[in-house]
Amino acid sequence: MYLIQGKNYPSLTPEEAIAMLTSGLDSALSQPPRPETVLACAGRFIEQLKDHAFLPQLGPAYREEVRKFCQPDALRQKLEHELGDTPFSVRRINYREPQFEGWRPLGVVVHVTPANAQLLPFFAIIESLLVGNINWLRPSASEQGMTIDLLRAFIHCDLTDQLANFVAVVPVETTRLSLLLTHADGISAWGGDTALEAIRQQLPGGCRWIPWGHKISFAWLQPDAVNEESLLALADDVCCFDQQACSSPQIVFVDSDDSAVLQDIGERLAEAMRRRHVRWQPLMPDEKAAADITRAVAFAQLDTVFAGADNALLAGDGWRIIQQHTSAITPSPLFRTVLLRPLPQNKVMQTLRPWRTHLQTCGLVVADRDRIPLSQLLLAAGVNRITPVGKMHDGYHGEPHDGVYALSQLARRVTVTLDADVLPQQATLDPNPPPPPMLMAQQPIMDKTAFLQHAMRPSAQLFFRSGGSSGVPKLAGFTYRDYRRQMQAAAAGMFAAGLDPAHDKVLNLMYAGNLYGGLLSFFTLLEMLEVTHLPMGGPHDDDYHEIARTIVNQGVTTLIGMPSTLYQLFTREEAILRDYGGIQKLLLGGEHMGVAQRDYIHGFGVKTIRSALYGSVDAGPLGHACTHCPDGVFHLMTDIQWLEIVDPLDDRPVAPGDTGRLLFTSTAAKVRR
Repeated sequence: MYLIQGKNYPSLTPEEAIAMLTSGLDSALSQPPRPETVLACAGRFIEQLKDHAFLPQLGPAYREEVRKFCQPDALRQKLEHELGDTPFSVRRINYREPQFEGWRPLGVVVHVTPANAQLLPFFAIIESLLVGNINWLRPSASEQGMTIDLLRAFIHCDLTDQLANFVAVVPVETTRLSLLLTHADGISAWGGDTALEAIRQQLPGGCRWIPWGHKISFAWLQPDAVNEESLLALADDVCCFDQQACSSPQIVFVDSDDSAVLQDIGERLAEAMRRRHVRWQPLMPDEKAAADITRAVAFAQLDTVFAGADNALLAGDGWRIIQQHTSAITPSPLFRTVLLRPLPQNKVMQTLRPWRTHLQTCGLVVADRDRIPLSQLLLAAGVNRITPVGKMHDGYHGEPHDGVYALSQLARRVTVTLDADVLPQQATLDPNPPPPPMLMAQQPIMDKTAFLQHAMRPSAQLFFRSGGSSGVPKLAGFTYRDYRRQMQAAAAGMFAAGLDPAHDKVLNLMYAGNLYGGLLSFFTLLEMLEVTHLPMGGPHDDDYHEIARTIVNQGVTTLIGMPSTLYQLFTREEAILRDYGGIQKLLLGGEHMGVAQRDYIHGFGVKTIRSALYGSVDAGPLGHACTHCPDGVFHLMTDIQWLEIVDPLDDRPVAPGDTGRLLFTSTAAKVRR
């Protein structure tokens, strides 16, 4: 069964499928879906999953796993953890040089997936879709249709109808795989070394190769740290996936070369297996796997009889522990077959090094005093993941997979360099204005009371007191993520307003204390700008002399503060500041500075007096000035705010050119409902 452009096709020739897939390829590549489109679709998809009549073939365990993976917050966290808070913004890497970087989709990605993980193909496509790629899936020949059902149901939850052009399932024969690969910018493939090498040989020149090969995992136990609880947890790690997962322990190493210690650990682990194996429904081995198990057991027994090896076999109902006194990695025949072996610390590097490229997870049982040095030893030996036993299969959103971030493999890091005099105060090269945000449709307009009283969520971590200019002072809460996003936008706004990190030396006279955020917020954004900064703070005792002395002694060129504070500084310290004559810029926050005050301050040699930012504590930064607009005119901060203008009487959009009520919606803040 083929899935192309959201429709199922029972039978197509490979040539027909390729013709359909490539007909709109240029258009799709030029307009990749935004992450917000995928996240909105995922939100509707998991809502549908609550109805068990939706995808009824999905069992409870799989349904819950899909629901967790597709949580919009989880996907957003993964995206931001791996690629940054604003990954697809082409942004200056610093504000001193005209060099910009950002992420872009890889392009057309062909996914070749295995038969032993039913949900993996779906998860792989969603991850790649989140980055904006066109995804062609070539599933395993044993695929029973679950992946097509999941993908088709997912893209049908997309209200934009865009995602259907970015997802296809193309079950071509292995011998015709090259037809797909010819058009690929990247190949993401799962399998053993032989299968992966066969695919790699077909790659077109310049195509990115993203292999996900078989990995081997193990547990390493310090005898003195082993207890009943840790062995029961290790037995669960062995049994829960019948060692079919790459994170399943195939070998249990013991940090000792003493046969008696190894035997004691083996007997205690066998007891744990007897108690825990019944908790997990066993996967029955096929004929070949059963033969591999029989052969491994027989060879271990033969070594004991004919070679005098210090081996032992401990077995129960569907599980077995093969104890061998050899410090080496050998793949287990799986299906609850544990190889128990000694591995003293002084043999770790030489034992693991031959398998360095295949190592994944180590379940570690050690004393706390040894955890750091032994973890460092394992990481140096090539292990990519270290976990407690019982948690070898657990993960977290954004966790690296086999030592790399998956999303960075599916994306390109792009750069743009400009001449120094081109767009000199432009922080990003992003489209302006951006497309409307996806998650606002049909949302009611909040009045001021609802906004102030009910907008804040319990997830708020950072609190500032509003100034009370629009009512009684209240606390406004932010997550640290929201705060960083807002300050990043404010930093770009200050840059556009004329702050020059390469040359300006800034004295910050905003106020702090009593939960006010002026000094702290400007401290953060000036840090982002990497400008030379003296966080003096506004005077609390009307003593401006120390401020003036600092300006002169430190060669300050730029002042940031409230208009009243700055005017008082110049009037009270007139003689010192006139004699200094080095202040070039005043970047203002708060109320307007009158014409007479401006004229007076210009008399000190100040060239620029500008209201730099517009906003409030409650709503965050809303607008910024620029060097080309009259003072008091602000640009909307489009990377964090969306602005609508509605009729004051009925809240309908105004006609072009008409005046109306300004409605700001934060597109970045997660703490607001």
